[in-house]
Amino acid sequence: MERRKPAAIDRATALRYMGASGWTPDTATAALLDKAEQTVLTAAAPRAVYRRLPRTALPLENCGSDLTRHLQGCDEVLLLAATLGAEVDKLLRRMELTDIALAAAADALASVLLEQVCDELENEIRAQIEAQGVFMTGRYAPGYGDCPLELNDALCLAADTVRGCGLAVTPQHLLTPRKSTTAILGIADHPVTGTRAGCATCHLKETCSFRKRGTTCFTQDR
Repeated sequence: MERRKPAAIDRATALRYMGASGWTPDTATAALLDKAEQTVLTAAAPRAVYRRLPRTALPLENCGSDLTRHLQGCDEVLLLAATLGAEVDKLLRRMELTDIALAAAADALASVLLEQVCDELENEIRAQIEAQGVFMTGRYAPGYGDCPLELNDALCLAADTVRGCGLAVTPQHLLTPRKSTTAILGIADHPVTGTRAGCATCHLKETCSFRKRGTTCFTQDR
């Protein structure tokens, strides 16, 4: 299904992804960000799909202790997948060959746009779920903590992401188009929070450039 594009991309988060958290861009950089944001918003065609299933519908037995903790107490799962579409991939590849600074800004802005699309959809689903008297965890994606990327294969098959939003999985268990994401959320008949994603469960924590600068890639309220 098609998703609405926000009027603007969260620039503060994009700057943090670019390693410039808290920095006020000068005139030239602001103009670069404006151009990158407009081109990304023009190229993006957000689509998403989700499906609610029994927890046993997915092969989760060998998907790591972190996902097990995240789904503790949950008898159902909600599978979610979203993409910005192939045109954003083409845009980024073209920029990488012609203007590396613009490409870096566009890449960060596209990542933030994808998060905004997912956040809006999750909020809509959460309202529907809670209206039914049940509860839902936050998003947890293959690749977080010790959850293997291979889970993308089963998740995308179960959610029918190719037909649902045009998202496929490569033989290396990566997603295509490039600016795409998958997630699994737990559903229970009692309040659940899941495992908060963060440095403790990130497989990049030892080499993370954010941590080297004394910060993180997560917002304070995430």
